[in-house]
Amino acid sequence: MIVSDRLRGSITRGVGYFFPPVCVFCSAGVDVEADRAEGLPDIRICRHCLSSLPLRRTNRLSCLSNPYPDDPIPDFSVISAFFYEDPIPSAILSLKFGDATYFVRALSYFLSQAVRRDGATFDCIIPVPLAAKRLRERGYNQAERIARDLSEDLSIPLVPSFLERTRETRQQSSVTANSKRAENVRGAFSVPADVSVSGLSILLVDDILTTGHTLHEAALALFRAGAGSVTGAAVSSGRLREQGGRALR
Repeated sequence: MIVSDRLRGSITRGVGYFFPPVCVFCSAGVDVEADRAEGLPDIRICRHCLSSLPLRRTNRLSCLSNPYPDDPIPDFSVISAFFYEDPIPSAILSLKFGDATYFVRALSYFLSQAVRRDGATFDCIIPVPLAAKRLRERGYNQAERIARDLSEDLSIPLVPSFLERTRETRQQSSVTANSKRAENVRGAFSVPADVSVSGLSILLVDDILTTGHTLHEAALALFRAGAGSVTGAAVSSGRLREQGGRALR
């Protein structure tokens, strides 16, 4: 066991010597040991980028950007860590379409901190599932990668099999009209017949909140299957929170 630990340490130091850690946003060097000595997490972000991240002070948002009167879940809300401002958009797009999974740790860390500040408790974490075709093309579900880190950070079970996508849909980013976005994902999710979510408090995870229709439709499927409560969690949203007619950050 002692030999194994020494060997592991030697390998780690060797990798660190030839491939020193760099910031995921700007590629500047990161002093991981200094961060660790100060009790900071190993999220590979330099001090400059860390100080300029567009973090939200108010993390809860109504899910839908354009609520409608007969919404069966009007109180469904989403916890979000960041505004959709530099450098977050390029990080999320690179994660989704550029195989840049090295962004997962940093993005999920700040989302887990936002969930902790919110104070709600959850029985399980479920990522919004990708369509089978898109999952084959991409090779992974970015929402599940983020949810997996959240599960570890928050010590909450991850159960991706509790929700499935029942049909192929167009990418929401390619659909511009709000009503068309709602139609695109309507009925696209369900809870498998051999799974019970009855009474569970669920954290439903996606990468980004725009109009909110994807998270809303996924949450609706969980509520219809008997979930006790569902709260959304998204790394980023471009929306402001309105309070008394004034947009707050």
